[in-house]
Amino acid sequence: MSDTKRPEPFGRFLRQAYEWLSLPVALLYLCYSQRVDPRYRMSYLKRMRLGLRFWRNHRRIETGTSWRAHLVMAMHLLELSPDTPGDVVECGCWKGGATANLSLICAITGRTLLVYDSFEGMPPPSRGDWVAERAFSGGFKPGQLQGTLDEVQRNVTRYGDLRACRFVPGWFSDSLPAHSSEIAMLFLDVDFCASLHDCLQHLWPRLRKGGYLFLDEYILLPYCAVFFSEKYWSRYFNEAPPGLLGVGTGIQVGMYFTQLNALFQPGHAQASPASIAYSVKGTRALWDYYPDETAQSDADPAPAAR
Repeated sequence: MSDTKRPEPFGRFLRQAYEWLSLPVALLYLCYSQRVDPRYRMSYLKRMRLGLRFWRNHRRIETGTSWRAHLVMAMHLLELSPDTPGDVVECGCWKGGATANLSLICAITGRTLLVYDSFEGMPPPSRGDWVAERAFSGGFKPGQLQGTLDEVQRNVTRYGDLRACRFVPGWFSDSLPAHSSEIAMLFLDVDFCASLHDCLQHLWPRLRKGGYLFLDEYILLPYCAVFFSEKYWSRYFNEAPPGLLGVGTGIQVGMYFTQLNALFQPGHAQASPASIAYSVKGTRALWDYYPDETAQSDADPAPAAR
């Protein structure tokens, strides 16, 4: 039988086998860093134990994000100085899978984890939001992907550290304008364009320079295009777009991911996206090389001296 005609259960077996076989290698490489601040007392072995706990939590709590992505965010926090101010903010937590893991690293680093979510599922589509409109035209309904506040808090209590968390219920358009604290790291898993817009509008100004914005929806190129849109960043922030590292495929976390349509078509053994993308405030993703303009400038005569 040719590879293209193997039954889907075989492809599923290959994906699961790769996840298990790559686990120790992922822990070894993702946990290694010489930039971890020694004041956290997180040795290499302790970091790998934390990563293994992330993996176990990922298997116990229903989640749409990967433990590998959670570990990447944790390592970035460990590389920040304890003297660096700022909270960690999560927008969109579903059942609390990422919340539980992020609460553990926030407890270690002494930071507060602010969790924004409606706890009522997804909102109805806003006009012009192509992601939401496509989802709802495909049978999606308001309230889907709901994790109640009580359910999330139970999961965090059991698998994370609830003491590090502060939960802010409500739709983003209602809750985010009141956010006032400085942000060291921002994690967005909000799906819809309107929700992403609300998060950027109200939280980007609070993100400290050099702070991180992590994004889950990195495979949606038009969605991620906002991080490269000169029009958007000029209109709303009067600055250059920051760009997004990992757009399309995610940053490298030891998985293999080669084509988007394989996610929706059976018969391909590639792994599902299990990564994340991020932006650093203060970077500029701005193309500024226009040779025709340079040539024209060189050709223009210098103004006559008076």
